[in-house]
Amino acid sequence: MQDISPEATEFWERLSRIRCDDSINKKCLKPETWDKAAATYDDLEKCKDYQSQVTEIINILQQKTALDKENVVADVACGTGTYAVRMAPFCKKVACIDISRGMLAKLEEKCRRFSLSNIEIVNEDWQGFVPEEDFDLVFCSMTPLLRDSANIRKIVASSRRFIGIVTWAGVRRNRLLAELSRQILGKEMNQKGQDITITFNYLYSLGFAPSLTFFTGCWEKIRPAEKQAENLIWRLEMKRPLTEAEKKEVRTKVASLADEKGLVKVVSTVRTCFMLVDKRQSKDAINCP
Repeated sequence: MQDISPEATEFWERLSRIRCDDSINKKCLKPETWDKAAATYDDLEKCKDYQSQVTEIINILQQKTALDKENVVADVACGTGTYAVRMAPFCKKVACIDISRGMLAKLEEKCRRFSLSNIEIVNEDWQGFVPEEDFDLVFCSMTPLLRDSANIRKIVASSRRFIGIVTWAGVRRNRLLAELSRQILGKEMNQKGQDITITFNYLYSLGFAPSLTFFTGCWEKIRPAEKQAENLIWRLEMKRPLTEAEKKEVRTKVASLADEKGLVKVVSTVRTCFMLVDKRQSKDAINCP
């Protein structure tokens, strides 16, 4: 890659292909991986710092008119619909696309609970999904799809005007997971996931100027010890399958941290970023009279 300038789109396309070629990323793109996480995925919604981030992002989308009563929105890799159910009251329709049937079942429950009739649920992989319409806003949050520039280019192509992306921004520390990964895997797992670096620079190389809003916080998940242990096992098995003895080791460690009610709190220190692109402000759209 030394013969390609970092200002060139090809530089970031090549780098994204290198980053995609690892076992964790490949596992993250399988529906069964997320089906396993669906049962406790919404526990984070009880966290004050996380809720503050979601609320602020919805406010920004409204202020910039990305959310409008006439707008059609796509929520790519929507998960259980944390953002979709909050966007739905402010737009014409939200098409929620996700590979995990387990995640979408949780979204269906929310649609019934909040009487939302303008959410369309699509159980497909974004990589093979063929949109039947263009969207006014294409939104995605914390998805491994962002590691591949081809998926980002498809997001750009599917949007008439706005692109909204939430991703990690250099900080993601979970002390308990780090301790368990050293203890069981022999080294600390890389917890950063898909980071802002490639996504931002790839969009910039295409001629866009994403506006950036950063969030820092402590994401707390309080669960019964057994559920907390299962979630940590799920995270560790992104790297490799654990033996029954190793799983027991995780459960024993987590159980030792339980309070009198049998609950365990796990905290992650995070910094995330929300990128908003308005295609009308691309370099090709800027002209002087």
